[in-house]
Amino acid sequence: MTDKIAIIGDVDTVVGFRLAGILKSNTPSDAASTRRALLDLSRDSSVSIIIITERYAEMIRENIEEVSQRPYPVIVEIPDKSGHLAEKESPLRRLVKRAIGVELEGF
Repeated sequence: MTDKIAIIGDVDTVVGFRLAGILKSNTPSDAASTRRALLDLSRDSSVSIIIITERYAEMIRENIEEVSQRPYPVIVEIPDKSGHLAEKESPLRRLVKRAIGVELEGF
């Protein structure tokens, strides 16, 4: 497995990541194409991290949870240009909780 990173999100977010050197990218137009992009990238053995914007992740939450059960790829949810979704738990907090089995206060 190599350490390639992929991004799924809106055009503005994807363009920013492409400028930073991330070449595997997808700007889906609906939930079905978002799901297809996630599943295709999760089957690609060269991808170890998939970054997805929160709004796209919300469209396919059940698929995110399913893929997150595997050790690779790691899925990281980020806000888009509109900012965080207010009701979301921090993805980093969720990863730490899953990794160590307890919730850390103040994290």
